[in-house]
Amino acid sequence: MKYKLLFDPKIQPMRVACFMSGSGTNVRKIIEHQIRLKKERGKPPYEVVVIFTDNPESNAKIIAEEYGIPLKVNDIKKFYHGRDIKDMSVREEFDKKTVELIESYEPDAIALGGYAWVITKPLLSKYLIINVHPADLSVVERGKRKYVGLYHTPSMKAILAGEKFLHSSTHIVTENLDMGEILVISKPLRVKLPEGITIEDLKKPENKELLIKIAEEHQNKLKEVGDWEIFPLTLEWIAEGRFAIDDNRNIYFDGKLIKNGYRL
Repeated sequence: MKYKLLFDPKIQPMRVACFMSGSGTNVRKIIEHQIRLKKERGKPPYEVVVIFTDNPESNAKIIAEEYGIPLKVNDIKKFYHGRDIKDMSVREEFDKKTVELIESYEPDAIALGGYAWVITKPLLSKYLIINVHPADLSVVERGKRKYVGLYHTPSMKAILAGEKFLHSSTHIVTENLDMGEILVISKPLRVKLPEGITIEDLKKPENKELLIKIAEEHQNKLKEVGDWEIFPLTLEWIAEGRFAIDDNRNIYFDGKLIKNGYRL
């Protein structure tokens, strides 16, 4: 089976557009990794050429000014003008406008660094889009990925399922949420419940707030050992030509087929 590289390293650096909606910690880590690679090698394999945000109240302006990177804003709440935020036809209009805002920077890839919205065809059809997800996406139950979802939901599902360790995953973004091809899976974070608390306790409705608190605490720790490590690393490896994909959407790393991502 013939495959093609996700990015041709002959045309380095890979130009990256970072999308964010909030604090932008993932975006910072991506930029910091780029700077570190530049110091080590003289030229980084990837370069963040523009930051995009849907939220003018996010930290995007602060980060862009700090690192001297162009910023583009497309306020999604203003764009919808009171229309249903779940209306995906409007989302496609929004994404078309976003393409217009970033295309002059000629990005080779988009990194979703805490971006809050589902991506639609105008962006998907034009760019390679990479996301980091706070769960091990290789875990499947009844033919479906088990730990999908937004915010603290993936960690909550994993904890309730009795997982002893949590992982982050980077993946290619597709039309189906959290269903894209897995690239890298992080090192494990051990699940630690409060003393005297069991999984059965957490399943009780009256303990819902405690469950959410525990899930959020684990997810915050997972950012440090998972998201912040594998997201920049994934971009580095894509830019170096180490990842490839075939016509059946199988992923290859350094020329070898990997079925469930490269596990650190």
